[in-house]
Amino acid sequence: MMKSFNCSNEVIAGLLPIFGELSKTYYAHLSKDKSDKETLFEHSELVSKYCLRLMEAHKIDHLLDSLIEKLIPLLPVKSKKEFGNLFKKIFIAAIVYHDLGKVNPNFQVQKMENDLFSLNNKLSFHSNHSLLGAYLFSNIFFKKTVENTQFDDDDEKLILYFSIHLFAGAIIKHHNPTIDFSLEFENQQIDDCYSYLETYRIFWDEKFCSSFYYGATDIFEGFREMVDKPEVYFNLFATTKLLYSLLTASDFYATNEFMTKIEINEFGVLNKPEKEKLIERFKTVQPYNKNLYTNFEHYHSIPFEKLTERNNQNLNVLRQKLTAEMISNLREHSGKRCFYLEAPTGAGKTNLSLAFATELMNVDSSLNKVFYVFPFTTLITQTFKSIKDTLEIDNNSIIQLHSKAGFHEKGDGTYGNEKRLYLDNLFVNYPIALLSHVRFFDILKGNEKESNYLLHRLCNSIVIIDEIQTYNPDHWDKIVYFLANYAELFNIRVLIMSATLPKIDALHEDLKESFISLISNRDKYFSNQNFAGRVSFDFTLADKKRPENEEKENYLIELSDFMIEKAELYAGLNSENVKVLIEFITKKTAALFFSIINNDNRFEEYKILLLSGDILEFRRKQIINSIKQQEYPKVIVVSTQVVEAGVDIDMDLGFKDRSLIDSDEQLAGRINRNASKVNCIVYLFDCDKTSTIYGSDSRFKVQQTDKDIFDDYKDILVKKQFHTLYEKVFELKSKTMRNVFHADNGYYQHFKNFNFSKLHSDFKLIEDNDSQQLFIPILIPVAFFENISDLEKIGALTGNMEYVDGEKVFEYYEKVISMKFEDFTSRKIEMKKLGSIMSQFSISIYRKQREAIGDMLHPDKSKYGFEYLLNWANCYSPEYGFDSMKIDTSIFL
Repeated sequence: MMKSFNCSNEVIAGLLPIFGELSKTYYAHLSKDKSDKETLFEHSELVSKYCLRLMEAHKIDHLLDSLIEKLIPLLPVKSKKEFGNLFKKIFIAAIVYHDLGKVNPNFQVQKMENDLFSLNNKLSFHSNHSLLGAYLFSNIFFKKTVENTQFDDDDEKLILYFSIHLFAGAIIKHHNPTIDFSLEFENQQIDDCYSYLETYRIFWDEKFCSSFYYGATDIFEGFREMVDKPEVYFNLFATTKLLYSLLTASDFYATNEFMTKIEINEFGVLNKPEKEKLIERFKTVQPYNKNLYTNFEHYHSIPFEKLTERNNQNLNVLRQKLTAEMISNLREHSGKRCFYLEAPTGAGKTNLSLAFATELMNVDSSLNKVFYVFPFTTLITQTFKSIKDTLEIDNNSIIQLHSKAGFHEKGDGTYGNEKRLYLDNLFVNYPIALLSHVRFFDILKGNEKESNYLLHRLCNSIVIIDEIQTYNPDHWDKIVYFLANYAELFNIRVLIMSATLPKIDALHEDLKESFISLISNRDKYFSNQNFAGRVSFDFTLADKKRPENEEKENYLIELSDFMIEKAELYAGLNSENVKVLIEFITKKTAALFFSIINNDNRFEEYKILLLSGDILEFRRKQIINSIKQQEYPKVIVVSTQVVEAGVDIDMDLGFKDRSLIDSDEQLAGRINRNASKVNCIVYLFDCDKTSTIYGSDSRFKVQQTDKDIFDDYKDILVKKQFHTLYEKVFELKSKTMRNVFHADNGYYQHFKNFNFSKLHSDFKLIEDNDSQQLFIPILIPVAFFENISDLEKIGALTGNMEYVDGEKVFEYYEKVISMKFEDFTSRKIEMKKLGSIMSQFSISIYRKQREAIGDMLHPDKSKYGFEYLLNWANCYSPEYGFDSMKIDTSIFL
């Protein structure tokens, strides 16, 4: 590998003297009270300071060299060292020089109140500084490229001209909410920019300068004709997003320091002693981990034949053996970037993932952050607590990012720290972060400024993605393409975990086998009775004919007969204790079944609970806590598919309306979770059409149309042979993916066009479905809220201090909307705190659901980003959700 290029601090030292060429005083910012002014040079120095701090914290200087080293062999470049140094200089200069355009006299007069200048009403770009800044930056480097005698090949110069345009795009868009790349310029604006080159003592022929803009599309087309390798386009896409991330983050930190006098030195990364401490704690805090590392070879080598008998001791030994095998395989392939972990339910995935992270920290000293990615909020909150306990860390080291989490505080949380905390929240300055899959992939592929702020944090990180099978199969090819390519370029170690793992690297010919499976003996674990015997399946009901609508009530009555018989049988063998979970496809059927068993005397001894998509978060917690604390000896939870979403309950018997094989396995994961009980059975039945929810899912299509899969459904589920289903899905997907990179109008074409907005909009893990938040102004017990002082401050508590009143919360929200704040940051902090309180009273509803309850919404209050349910007691209850007698609940899940 080539020797690295000039280091970033040397490059920046060589860039800053240009500001000394300015003959007048130019300002970049005014303080809020206008008493203090920051010069353009001072701001550019601060931006440079933060750029270097971020690059040092995240070890980006070496990584940038590596990016360039990977790019050069793919291009027709002869003067490799010279090319690499100039390319790197252009990248860093786009950050340092992003505000060169603030020499615009209209900006100085109108924005900076600088009386050294006069308005120029003839300027076509008015007071805008971004386009002028991009023009000045790009012409500095067009000139350097043209005049560089080491480039005797026009191809090398063309590549640099295009790169300059690409990076200038980040300057043009640095104040926009989104990034995009365009080479369409208004001639008058380009002509108006020319005279400002003199301001920086740059003298060059006007026609020559303008030609780089008038001929910008020719430069782009020339580049595309010369370069056809997909890797080049992804590399430049990722490099441009990294530039935009560093530019906007450095600018934000620098501006914040001038405006608030708060200097940021800590960026939430793990240093060597902190990593050593975490590694040591993982090995010693939990007794089972201490035992594992003390007896590592014993667990790794113990034969499966000695672990066939089903008992708790063997189950624990199997968990240790699985962890030891994973660690050994990881040590053997520690130089690789991407990994799979397929582990049966009950194997302890969180502990396995922490073993993965701490092992890698030990091997690669550059890794200094961990991201956990989940499809469900419930999994984020569970894992957040588990990691804190296992590693003995507090809120200074870990953050959970979702709407219900509120404003994350560390230290003493006093107001004096709030603005610093806001920055830490905004830029996620925490070594361990847990976030949703939507937010994570928005960082990778999104074109929105706020999501892209975080891209630089992914450099030299560990990313752990759980439950990947819940993602839409239509996007699996894109998911693996982004993960594998970013991992290679940004030194990210990716772990994909699942109990039903689709090995999605098979979808790309050039990525096949790029993910290493960390469990070599997958079938030996899954078929071992300590895991496989955790739950057995019964298909007696599944073979019965699905009922027509008019037959449904009788069908459900017969289903209740079957359920009570099985529940009583289990209770009789288990000291009259039994926990039953039954899942339906729609809320309407669930509510009807709930009503049937509630009015049946045979269920008098049972506590019957309802869990569905229209049940508020606090009620879900009540249900889960009551089951965990075993408040009722006999309990039945009637649920919709929301129970699959990482709900942490451990039931004895399961009943499920069969749907996707993945989904059926997810429900089975809620039964006998710790694999410590016997006679735990999942009974599958066929009541509602699966196509109601999964009609467009390619897994469902294969399940229904492929004879082998249709016939082997039971075998796949019982023997956990999910790969047979996925192979068929991949086969189907691969047929439509041939030559996708070059296909006209295909997704991968967006990389070649640098179409950032389409790369984002054509890859959405959750499709836009017109969902809105419905606010239900009920009373919620105060125990379900964390910051009681915040609730007191906004006057949301009832007189007896036992409940939080939804009506009062919403009244305060209306006040905040029109309230005047000291500054933008204070408003953001208040809205973040309030958002987490309001989420307790809110559920997501879609267009059809909104139409069903349209006449029950408050027209005046339903205009602040929430729909407001008026007279909720007439149609809704916290225990049962919407009343099926008054609302069509067939459209609720």
